[in-house]
Amino acid sequence: MGISLRAYAKARGCSLTAVQKAIATKRITKLPDGTIDAERANREWSKNTFAGQTVREASPAPARLPSLHESPAPTGDPVTAYLRARAVKESFQARTAELDYKERAGKLIDAARASEYAATFSAIVKDGLMAMPDRLAPMLAAVDDEKTIHRMLGAEITALLRKVSKSVADAGL
Repeated sequence: MGISLRAYAKARGCSLTAVQKAIATKRITKLPDGTIDAERANREWSKNTFAGQTVREASPAPARLPSLHESPAPTGDPVTAYLRARAVKESFQARTAELDYKERAGKLIDAARASEYAATFSAIVKDGLMAMPDRLAPMLAAVDDEKTIHRMLGAEITALLRKVSKSVADAGL
């Protein structure tokens, strides 16, 4: 009698899924009663497993690149320093031009304006949701048909969403 799949995974230091996958791919075999003979399974595992297939060493971390606001290590060569400074300046100008283009094309808006829009839209949703119980309670109390209640709630939610959509369209977004 052997040990369970979970116990073997724990003893081997791997996951239960790895043991199940090894059994499914016939790298190790179970005993007739469904358990595993640990010694035999270890021999089969090492014999039938190719190291490159299962062992994945962590790749070394890539060298950290300096951010845009961080100057690279100085070298002492004035030409190199000039070229680096020029590259930073050109990169900044390109990004600024791209943002300017997107703003003029209408794809970007000012953060303060976006905040105002968000406040307006959330106020519309909040007011609509807060008023919904007062408006619907008397009508729903008189109805005992589930489909009618569902239809009434759906109509109220749809009306609120249309109101939000209209205010978004009116804002020109």
